[in-house]
Amino acid sequence: MKKYCLIFLALFLTSSIYAQPLKIGYINIDHVVTSSPQFSQANDIVINKFKPKEAQLLLLNNKIKSLLKQFNKNKKDFSEKEVKYEVGKIAGLEKKLKQLALTLKKQLVFENKQALGKIQKMINQVILEVAKEQNFDLILYQKVAYASKKINITSLISQKLRQRFE
Repeated sequence: MKKYCLIFLALFLTSSIYAQPLKIGYINIDHVVTSSPQFSQANDIVINKFKPKEAQLLLLNNKIKSLLKQFNKNKKDFSEKEVKYEVGKIAGLEKKLKQLALTLKKQLVFENKQALGKIQKMINQVILEVAKEQNFDLILYQKVAYASKKINITSLISQKLRQRFE
């Protein structure tokens, strides 16, 4: 038994002599993404792309409000048939508005996912470059309970992204 303890102790001591400390880094990925010029540029592109569609929705919404106001003002003068017609017309426009808004929302989500995917790919490339350049063994960027300032490399990654943008 003593022999096994001595072997274990010898192995433990020699492995700790040769063991090198791990170099670990942490990135606040939300901050990196939202503060990157690539994110701002992609956001501006998406906003500008959807401005005409948003204006179209606002016009349709204003038209519906105007028709409703006019209907409420004049409904006592309408026959039952005219009331049904106007109500159907307004309901049809409201349905169209909801469909257009839903379509716009889906398109917006799709465009945002595509833009964010490109940015995430670029961020991952920068992380890989920094890891290789500075000999990191491990870089974390999601769901970390605590990370000291010493291992936080968020600013370094953000700086590299800005350099790629210029």
